[in-house]
Amino acid sequence: MTEERTEFSGLWKQIFYSIVVAAAKFDVGFTIGWTAVLPKIQADNTTSLAVPDAHVPWIVSMPGIAGVVMTLATMPGMEALGPRKFLFIILLPAGIPWLVQAFTPYLSLLYLGRVVSCFIYIALGPVTAVLVAEISEPRIRGLLLSAEEITVAIAQMAIYIMAHSLPWDVATAACAAPMILVAALTFFVPESPYWLIRRGQKDAALESLKKLRSPKQDVNLELQEISANVQGTSQPSIWDQIKQLARPQNYRPVLLLAAVFILRELGGQHVVFSYTVYMFQKAGVGLDAFVCTILVGVVRLVFTVVSAAVVDRVGRRPLLIATSFVCGAAEVVGAVFLLVDVPGSSWVPLAAVLVFVSSYGLGIGPIPWALLGELIPTPVRSIGSSVCIMNFSIFTFVTSFIFSYLLEIGLGFAFVFFASAHALLTLLFCAFLPETRGRSLSDLEDIFKSTSGN
Repeated sequence: MTEERTEFSGLWKQIFYSIVVAAAKFDVGFTIGWTAVLPKIQADNTTSLAVPDAHVPWIVSMPGIAGVVMTLATMPGMEALGPRKFLFIILLPAGIPWLVQAFTPYLSLLYLGRVVSCFIYIALGPVTAVLVAEISEPRIRGLLLSAEEITVAIAQMAIYIMAHSLPWDVATAACAAPMILVAALTFFVPESPYWLIRRGQKDAALESLKKLRSPKQDVNLELQEISANVQGTSQPSIWDQIKQLARPQNYRPVLLLAAVFILRELGGQHVVFSYTVYMFQKAGVGLDAFVCTILVGVVRLVFTVVSAAVVDRVGRRPLLIATSFVCGAAEVVGAVFLLVDVPGSSWVPLAAVLVFVSSYGLGIGPIPWALLGELIPTPVRSIGSSVCIMNFSIFTFVTSFIFSYLLEIGLGFAFVFFASAHALLTLLFCAFLPETRGRSLSDLEDIFKSTSGN
């Protein structure tokens, strides 16, 4: 009974600390979903702030622009300071850009606030995934990594509801409130034992594991496994990591995840959530565009929660294959009914988008970020994650910027392009993605050593 209590206590500690880390991604959900307030700003005759149509693509695609710049500093900064300390520093000013965007009368300051919030959004992507992966045990790591995307979905749904129900400036200012509490709680999260071992702080790593696993739990075996795994993998320079990338077991998972993020963005996930109001207005759906947007937020949240419940039972690989295929199929159906005018079918594009969103929330939304913390090997974790996030940012910008012009050409043609990207993504998962469920980070680093393995 005593051993069960000790184990239970250790699990709950991991769950609590991981939820605190995941809560940082409220800022990510707010940043993605905030563009739903843009139509209200444009329609507001009482404000001196004017957002011309020509500026909308730039504002929506700002995460991609910021990502290209911020990615170069995020992983080296995280490696120099430690994931937990780096996360804390990022979160300290996270509320300020929301207040700037809420109360400025100038478009230039709106851009400034948007850029800063996007810098924070990009920095949070890899650091939270790495920290959760390195403080959690393999048996619950999938569930805890899914908490990040649940947080994003909650925040996104919240900003959609606020955009519909509140004045745009109040909705924007409200995004600042949760970040203060999250920053305070992050201060108490233990540092990554993997990072501490890389820094030669073995005693500190032992204490961190005791805080994470329970003081009475024997963590010496886990400490030895971590030490053996990261022995000689200190990351003093980018050049050392580039040399490590020449090894097949290091560059293979990086190339795989970079391709996953590129195809996922070409599949239209960012534009579906960022241009939601504009998209439903263009599609001529019978319901109010803001109501449709709220439905998108609710469906994403529900299926992201379902994903967290089943990911460690079903596995990452089958979920990714199935959900990528369904996302592409939903886009094909939506494209057909947008390109062919069928009387009484105005509800079909909404249904197609909701199927896309449900499948996205179930698999290809949360799991690639979890794989970022699981598959990138420790010796190249900084530069490998940077490569993946850089590609994610570039193609987020490309798809977000050109989508407004695709809307003018025809939403159906855009959906056809997105569906083709999902077809390629499905084939990629089938051919190259290994299953990571229940495996330690040390085991996962050995998967890509074999030239004939899965």
